[in-house]
Amino acid sequence: MPNLAVEFNLIEDIAGTPGGFLNQNNPLNIGDRFFAQVLMRDIHSNPIGLTGSAINLNFEANKIQNIDIPFNPVDNNSPLVTANFTLFRGGTLNNINGTITDLGGASFPAAGLGSILGLNQPEQFSLMHFQVIGKGSSNLILNVDLSQTNFADGTLAANDPTNLSQLIQIVPIVPANNPVTIPEPSLNIGLFILLGVIPVLKKQYAKRV
Repeated sequence: MPNLAVEFNLIEDIAGTPGGFLNQNNPLNIGDRFFAQVLMRDIHSNPIGLTGSAINLNFEANKIQNIDIPFNPVDNNSPLVTANFTLFRGGTLNNINGTITDLGGASFPAAGLGSILGLNQPEQFSLMHFQVIGKGSSNLILNVDLSQTNFADGTLAANDPTNLSQLIQIVPIVPANNPVTIPEPSLNIGLFILLGVIPVLKKQYAKRV
């Protein structure tokens, strides 16, 4: 039975500060920046909170790039990993292959080392910064490593599925004499997030000949 809820959100960049949520109704242009946010919550009937977790993220490196400079999750002030987790912080970025691996940390509240996360409400586990560099649709795929996701009583998280996906649409750069018309959002386009389940319907763009 699932005991962990995970939310995977894309958030607009407003002058370097996180803004509102993005979805298929908010296509991005080449050069635009955005944030990817991961929230976690303990959903036990008697929640006790999380004391550690790690995630992996895959993205299309020819379309988006991570721009967290420096990429230093070891720093307790870095939003790459929640400040609640002060122990074993780490993670590796590979912008060539489009991967972020083993991004996470842990806490030991009983010893005054960090604090619990996601008790009675979703809390931010990670906030990552990206920039669009290429055109077309692009998927970001998040994997939560349940073998490194612990609760305050020492038990491990259980969740199905552990892979979440987010789709972004990128507006292509087109010469002035060949403009692109982007239609109004269709009613059959939706983005639904519930306990880590994100079905996504792709949005189609029509080109004016």
